[in-house]
Amino acid sequence: MRLPVRWSGLLLAAVLPLGAFAELPEERIEPSIDPELAAHTKVFEQKLYRIAGNVYSAVGWQLGNVAMIEAPEGLIIVDTGESVSESRKIMAEFRKVSDKPVKAVVYTHFHPDHINGVQAFVSREQVERGEVQIYAHESLLQNVVTQGALVGPILGVRSAYSFGSFLPAADQKGMNGGIGPLAKPEPSTFIAPTVTFGERLDTRIAGLDVQLLHAPSEAPDEIVLYLPDNRVLISAEVDQGPTLPNIHTLRGTKFRDPVQWVASLDLLRSLRADHMVPLHGRPVSGRDQVEEVLRMTRDGIAYIHDQTVRWMNKGLTPDELVEKVKLPPHLAGYTPYLREYYGTVKHSVRQIYNGYLGWFQGDPVDLDPTPPKEKAQRLMALMGGRDKVLLEAGNAYLKGDYQWAAELAGYAIRVDREDRLARDIKARSFRRLGYASMNINWRNWYLMSAMELEGNLDGEAIRERSVEMRKVFLSQDMARSFTPRIFLQNWITRIDPDKAGDVELTLGFSFPDVGEEWALEVRKGVAQLHKGIPEGTVLRLSMDKRFMETLLTGENGLLKGALLGDVKVDGNLLEIRRFLACFDFSDEAFGLTLR
Repeated sequence: MRLPVRWSGLLLAAVLPLGAFAELPEERIEPSIDPELAAHTKVFEQKLYRIAGNVYSAVGWQLGNVAMIEAPEGLIIVDTGESVSESRKIMAEFRKVSDKPVKAVVYTHFHPDHINGVQAFVSREQVERGEVQIYAHESLLQNVVTQGALVGPILGVRSAYSFGSFLPAADQKGMNGGIGPLAKPEPSTFIAPTVTFGERLDTRIAGLDVQLLHAPSEAPDEIVLYLPDNRVLISAEVDQGPTLPNIHTLRGTKFRDPVQWVASLDLLRSLRADHMVPLHGRPVSGRDQVEEVLRMTRDGIAYIHDQTVRWMNKGLTPDELVEKVKLPPHLAGYTPYLREYYGTVKHSVRQIYNGYLGWFQGDPVDLDPTPPKEKAQRLMALMGGRDKVLLEAGNAYLKGDYQWAAELAGYAIRVDREDRLARDIKARSFRRLGYASMNINWRNWYLMSAMELEGNLDGEAIRERSVEMRKVFLSQDMARSFTPRIFLQNWITRIDPDKAGDVELTLGFSFPDVGEEWALEVRKGVAQLHKGIPEGTVLRLSMDKRFMETLLTGENGLLKGALLGDVKVDGNLLEIRRFLACFDFSDEAFGLTLR
């Protein structure tokens, strides 16, 4: 694989006048995988595991497993995968075992790899007729909304980097996703839950006793299933499977509280299950083995948390903490459950600090820092100018000091994003770091960022792929579960104060098919949502909820709907247009590395 970066001439740079090199002879960097990470791929070979007679786990088809419980009166599907096409293959495997009807689906939490493939197992019509119930925690739908509607655009881009969505086949050959095979994201086929609960639900599903327990951990709405008849625990991602758990995810999420996570693992230990079925990786059988895996996972998370807090209380900052907090050998070597294939100690430590104390580390110099571009210009001047900085960066690269080479080149890129030599040095450094990384998230970010620096990931390509990725978090099927309130709440964070700074208008929204009325008030750069339409509101729009769903997914627009009769308009059309112009719903094309 030939890349556009030039290198061996750097050896001559020391005897050339500064500035005499802008391009350097080609260097070939072959794609490779850390040997331990490559061996980890075998853990996810496709297999349908049978556990305790009536529980089956489909491992290796998708990033997340799908479990099936054969109950006396029908099937219970636990989680549904991220890809409906792959989930259909899993359902075909299940049908080799049983021809009983599906009676229930359980979502263990809101992440796409656990909910998106539901319509491979049941149809929306079956759920609407009451033939199939969908169980979940009471907060799942709100988490789906936040993920898809509120922060969907940035989450789509960041997820593309985390999962290496743009990487060529050569960089993905023989790879895995740390907790499963490489993800195969598709637009969600989500169907909203019909039965929700808070802390615990003891129920009978399809003639089988099932305990559903809330166990906040990798997700705040995480639930597990316990089958008392044969002592089977379906542990969701409380036990994240064959990896050090991702106490923080680089794609971005709210704080995952390690204290809660440890408490949830202790809850699972108290069940003393004979079998455990994680929803990533292989099942575990034998009461002693289940206890060992849960205890060691618990101790790994607890150690990282407790030692981070211990050293925080001695005044250490994140950059110091990551050098201080390291797992002891008996935990770090517990293969595969505490190996850093997916989570890492370093990025977990930083998140724990931030979760307790926030971004401010105590030095007031960080309160109003010099803007990054100006800071880079000043530092490079102190170091002797751009050519000297890049010469040192090139020499660091040749010595194998790739992190320092990337940091130095980054200063030049801050000053001039089009500095080809700086971008080449940083890209090459990232490729070296990526191919050496055992952690799939770090590897993917390094390699995706290298592509961006090399110019192989242009803004339009990012925008197009980001739109595709956003459908993983906000598809038409998902939008059908959203209410008018959710739809209009999405507007509040889209207001553009430059366009709305002098606007004071209220627009009423009627949804006659569901009998709801709401109003959005714009008040000098701030938007507020009101339940009901205030008396005296003269600007109004009326539409069915079904049309509203097409607005959420971007298939339609309000003005188009008004012209075609899908939206009824009351009031001065120019004033309505003025109101609508206050909001910014544009999709930007942006990368994450070039700054």
